[in-house]
Amino acid sequence: MKLYYLSNVKLFLINPMHPNSPKRLAFATIFTLFILVVFTWSPANAQRRHTPGVGADGDMLGGSNHNSGGVERSDGWGISLNAGYETPRGDVGDFYKAAPTFGATVTRRMGNVVYSGTIDYRSYKPKQAEFTESEEGFEDVVTKYSNYQGTGFYLGIAYEVPLTGLVDVYAGVNGGFVITKFDLSASDGSGSYVSVSGNTSVSYFGPKLGFNCAVGSNMSIGAEGRYGLGITGASYNSREGGSTVQGFSAISGNLFLTFHF
Repeated sequence: MKLYYLSNVKLFLINPMHPNSPKRLAFATIFTLFILVVFTWSPANAQRRHTPGVGADGDMLGGSNHNSGGVERSDGWGISLNAGYETPRGDVGDFYKAAPTFGATVTRRMGNVVYSGTIDYRSYKPKQAEFTESEEGFEDVVTKYSNYQGTGFYLGIAYEVPLTGLVDVYAGVNGGFVITKFDLSASDGSGSYVSVSGNTSVSYFGPKLGFNCAVGSNMSIGAEGRYGLGITGASYNSREGGSTVQGFSAISGNLFLTFHF
């Protein structure tokens, strides 16, 4: 949390933004792309799988055809719509409540490996209408926050295995960034007033765990849990011993409806 002073007003401002956020974003993105390249060129993962029945390899992502034992898994593409609920953590979680999240994902299955690109959106509401901060030597400051909005862009990779003829389970990671936006205003008893708007990008990196269940020849439903690790970046003012800033951190659960082709 960063402190801003204006006259005798002491303003507590959530500060997830920082000049080094692009560096953290670049690290997460490069790391994810490296994993994608390794698996893409792996001979074992480049093979197509078409084994039918309960003992089939892979999953239904990329196309599912029913047979007497379950589905026939094959490589291909998928488009998912998802909705869920997300709880912010860290500094944002101190001021904001959990909120619904909505998004869309494009997947590409190769063997047991599923690559993905995701866009999602959330809008956290403040935990209360206004916050009062007190500090010795300063007037009490009353701060009001707008909703905290975030649009996420992630690349992902997961390894998926069959659990039954219709159900697959998977584990993986997402990496990318979240574009955030919020406003706040603060005032004290002496009439001092300040207004701040924040609009920036914050790095995101975290694991995911879920399952998919085929419900039609080219359709599946699923559930997924995600945990944003809030990876800490470098000091933004190392010469003067400045503090570090965390990436986007949240816990979420999502339901998916996926169409395969």
